[in-house]
Amino acid sequence: MIDAIARELSAALDTLDARNVRARRAAEIVRAARDYRWVGIYDVDDDRIELIGHTGVQAPVFVEFSSEQGLSGDAVRTRSTVICNDVAKDSRYLTAFESTGSEMIVPILGAESGIPIGTLDVESDRLGAFSDDDRDFVERCAIALMPLFE
Repeated sequence: MIDAIARELSAALDTLDARNVRARRAAEIVRAARDYRWVGIYDVDDDRIELIGHTGVQAPVFVEFSSEQGLSGDAVRTRSTVICNDVAKDSRYLTAFESTGSEMIVPILGAESGIPIGTLDVESDRLGAFSDDDRDFVERCAIALMPLFE
């Protein structure tokens, strides 16, 4: 299944559409593949994380924030996936949506530098929503998103 999703992501990114349009399309592909409640794709630079595309009509409360804040900041700092299956119990969580129960942040690392250049954010309204299988799936999707950051 991931190979088909990776091909779909590649096709969505390989267009002349504006970057935010391609990011939004890619976020929707990831969301629909596993019926996630919300998916966002973010740019990362030295001091900020900024939303470039998301699913749904509502943007999260924080569309831009310090690269040291939240679960995203930890994913960027550690260069590894962060899964929080109960955001109400995690002081790092920046409230994006009042209804979020679980969140996963996967850093997107530069191919040559290994430095975080983006993140893939997946959210659910359920507690305990993300398994190791979800982690593997979203991490593979993050790799497929690399062309968006080139």
